[in-house]
Amino acid sequence: MPNLKLFHFDIPTWGNYGDKALFPVVRDAFRVMGGGEAVGTHVVSGRAPGRAPDSSTVGQVNFTSAAALRREVDMALVERINSSADAVVIGGGGLFLQDTNPNRLSGWQWKISAEALAAIEVPLIIYALGDNRFRGQPEFDELMRTHVSQVLDQSVFFGLRNTGSIETMSRFLGAGGDRIRFQPCPTTIAGLLYEPLIGRRPDPSQKILAIQMLVHPRQQAAGYDAEVIHQATIEAARMLVAKEWTILSVPFHPDDAEVSRQLVAEVPEIEEVRLYGSDVGFFAGFDLFARIPYVLGGRGHAQMIPFGVGSIPISLDLHAKLGYFAHDIGHPEFVVPVGPEGMAEESATAESGTGVSGGAVSGDGAGPDGPGGDVARRVHALAQRIVDTIEHAYAQGNDLQDDLASTRQKHFDTTAENHADIRDALRPASGPGADVDPRKDSDIRAEEFHLAAVAEAEEFSTAQTRELSKTRREHKQKLDDAATERKALEAEREKLCAQLKHKETLLERQSAELDAQTTKLATQTAEKNRHADDAADLRKRLAESDAQLRSVNDRTATAEAKVLIDKTAHGLKWRARRIKRAIKR
Repeated sequence: MPNLKLFHFDIPTWGNYGDKALFPVVRDAFRVMGGGEAVGTHVVSGRAPGRAPDSSTVGQVNFTSAAALRREVDMALVERINSSADAVVIGGGGLFLQDTNPNRLSGWQWKISAEALAAIEVPLIIYALGDNRFRGQPEFDELMRTHVSQVLDQSVFFGLRNTGSIETMSRFLGAGGDRIRFQPCPTTIAGLLYEPLIGRRPDPSQKILAIQMLVHPRQQAAGYDAEVIHQATIEAARMLVAKEWTILSVPFHPDDAEVSRQLVAEVPEIEEVRLYGSDVGFFAGFDLFARIPYVLGGRGHAQMIPFGVGSIPISLDLHAKLGYFAHDIGHPEFVVPVGPEGMAEESATAESGTGVSGGAVSGDGAGPDGPGGDVARRVHALAQRIVDTIEHAYAQGNDLQDDLASTRQKHFDTTAENHADIRDALRPASGPGADVDPRKDSDIRAEEFHLAAVAEAEEFSTAQTRELSKTRREHKQKLDDAATERKALEAEREKLCAQLKHKETLLERQSAELDAQTTKLATQTAEKNRHADDAADLRKRLAESDAQLRSVNDRTATAEAKVLIDKTAHGLKWRARRIKRAIKR
């Protein structure tokens, strides 16, 4: 059968160990399965590892090239794909998320327009994707529904990594949702894909625990109490060390570094084994967890990668996908409740006396009933629940490990069946093939070299893009600030102009009023002056009248006196005559 040529959209990175490990394993799953050849019996028990398959019956898979799925897909890339590939693999990973690599071309992480998507002439293989929406985030929008539906229509296989994602995405997409298949993340079967891991299994009787922990800002926005959860993780580690457990801190991402630093600082017995960074190969985590029987984590791949090599994964319930995975492997009890509701229950339990003792104190020294008392109670209650969950797993370690190994084999068989269906869809006349051939050390080193080279270029390009984006954001911010300042100044200018116009109008009105008042005052002054002149004239006439009156009065008195004298003289004369007559008689 001729080789199957595939093109892969991936996320080359060294910053997130989960993504760094995932995408090489996706490619190796296709290489190991030979494009869908019959798997035969189980890899772990069917044949000796490393036996070369019959080259006459096995069709090899060649990945012709790959591209970062978060970069915009242009028509030039589409043309190269159409001319060189038989199919396109997208995934795996939690790509159904809208606020990581946000764009309005697709509405999810694969940044390809509907036009560019329609121009891809070869079939799509959607491989082990997941609904990665955080609790409290908005529902996926119509753009994403339309785009993912188009992807589904162009796919020969559409596989999601857990049944929870199948349920949510089936409801979201509506029509066509019945075509969605279960395709476990290939990291969950890594122990059956790589020759150096086949037959290895960590010893469940050893008290060894690895911890990866971080409460992301998205989870804090949904109500998760980062302070309580981080402190409870540290206290649980301290309690386990006291019970003779060996603890490793295994940060997957630079964001995990601060919690890891606190773990090592507050519990000196803890050793850190960093998994992110350019100096750590994608296979390092698989090799590490193949020696660690128990893992406590808060990331999806901090469950799946350890599970894939025989570890027993225990998680804090920080994301729905963690519960989905625990349900799919048949052990929902592996997920410790830490959401707002679960924490409230723990606080109530602690207060009832089943949790914290009277000696528990908060970080600021407050007693259990003081200001920090509720935090201290919740920290201790959660720490105790974590310890109880780990010790419960330890108590049944051998049985648990056997059960999980059986589940891992079922995941492997499901993957093999899916690859057979993919093979039939792409090349129905190819017929059955032979057993799988696990990847060897040399294959791992070659893939690590390829990944390092691509990730180096991608990280450098991403760093440049981030720096350019930062510069653009800063420049845009400056422009926005200048525009805001200009608008503020224009608004202030308009305000001042309005105030000036108002003042001018007021001044004009007051000036007019003043002019009117001046005119009125002049009129009143003229009237006053006229009245004053009239008064002066009247006073003059009065004086003249007084003088005339006095003159008249003087003349009248003189005349009256003369008359009186005349009358008096006449009377005297008359009396004198009478007296004379009287005397004569």
